[in-house]
Amino acid sequence: MTNMTFCQGLYELMDSYDGFILDQWGVLHNGLQPYESVLDTLNHLKNRKKQVVILSNSAKRGQDNVERLKKLGIKPGLYKSVVTAGEVAWQGLKDKKDPPFQGLGENCYMISRPDDRSLLSGLDVVPVENIEDAHFILINSFDAAAMKLEDLDPVFKTAAAKRIPMICANPDMVTLYGHERAPGPGAVAARYNELGGAVHYIGKPHKTIFRYCLGLFEDIIPSRILVIGDSIQHDIAGGAGADLDTAFITAGIHASSFKPGMLPEQKRKMMEQLALGYGGIRPTWVLDGLVWQTPEAALRERERARMKE
Repeated sequence: MTNMTFCQGLYELMDSYDGFILDQWGVLHNGLQPYESVLDTLNHLKNRKKQVVILSNSAKRGQDNVERLKKLGIKPGLYKSVVTAGEVAWQGLKDKKDPPFQGLGENCYMISRPDDRSLLSGLDVVPVENIEDAHFILINSFDAAAMKLEDLDPVFKTAAAKRIPMICANPDMVTLYGHERAPGPGAVAARYNELGGAVHYIGKPHKTIFRYCLGLFEDIIPSRILVIGDSIQHDIAGGAGADLDTAFITAGIHASSFKPGMLPEQKRKMMEQLALGYGGIRPTWVLDGLVWQTPEAALRERERARMKE
């Protein structure tokens, strides 16, 4: 069982890690703007020659996420690479050499928001409107404002009966946008699975995408790499499954469980409840957000330095 240690800021961990795998939504930004102190923290990591890989379950390709981050003020110079579930899915659908992409066929029934079909660009794939014509289903996003999960049941029942496989290019169960939360593509895929359909998930928490990230670090052993995320189900479980240390951010998708002004013991109790809810998975570290150092901690450090003079 992992013992959780609560931290005041990432500066406390600098002697322990040289590489960092950072989640996007819920850690770096909320879809609309970066969280406070994120740019400061990334600059501190850069100045200390730490290597940062951003890992997202985004179903968009890597370069699309680079452009999104730019618009939010997070420039490419602050990190080494962006890895996305969408990029891995795109490469798999392009090559169709390895499972689960091997032998899929070309007719694709796509579930996505109307403005979010760019994942098919450059692929030898034929979009179809009728599930009866599909060789496989691809889900990369879900328009929760336009429909409910149950609205897809008729399509899913037909697809399950025909044994049509689904590729889920974003396993996130919840989509975070600003302060709003809605069912994510992972929840849609889970619904298909409940109705008897076969689902292949691309992204966190599955080992393949973490192993891909590990290969991007230069001269850093896995024990010196930390995974930071706000989802116990995806980031923390995925990092633990890849034998990596993890840090949980309380201000992301689980923010409603951590009220302002909570005492340390209350936070610890809430973390234990969350861990039990996800099979006992516990992070190595817990932080309120991706901050370098809280004002209180900085004040204490200045006081200690003054006393040494």
